[in-house]
Amino acid sequence: MEVDFTKYQSILSGLISLFKIPQVSSQSMPTPIVLASELRPGLSPSLIASRIIERQSEAGIPVGALPSGKPSPDEIMEKIRIEEIIKALTSEAKIDVAIRPGTTLQATGGNAGGPIQVFGTTLGIATGNATIL
Repeated sequence: MEVDFTKYQSILSGLISLFKIPQVSSQSMPTPIVLASELRPGLSPSLIASRIIERQSEAGIPVGALPSGKPSPDEIMEKIRIEEIIKALTSEAKIDVAIRPGTTLQATGGNAGGPIQVFGTTLGIATGNATIL
């Protein structure tokens, strides 16, 4: 947005635009897929590297041991590369989440007086963090 500093309306519009939250669209995952994610095996550097090495022949890259019988340095490097990527994802990646105001919530619990059920909505934006395991 271009601001014309000779017009007060343009200056005000420019200032107001500073406080607008950018709209970021994300793809929602269907609930059954989210719940089924517990069944996923997790990331395996060895399996990922082996699948990439298997597919190298599609690009015309020789696959397998060297004529001398020694392991291919390219294949060793591919395994190292994937191990480092997975290590970075699992030890350094951070997932930020935001929950819209007005999201319904339900909680259950109990105390000496008996069971408690709570129903409500979030009043403001809730945020949280997660990690990749």
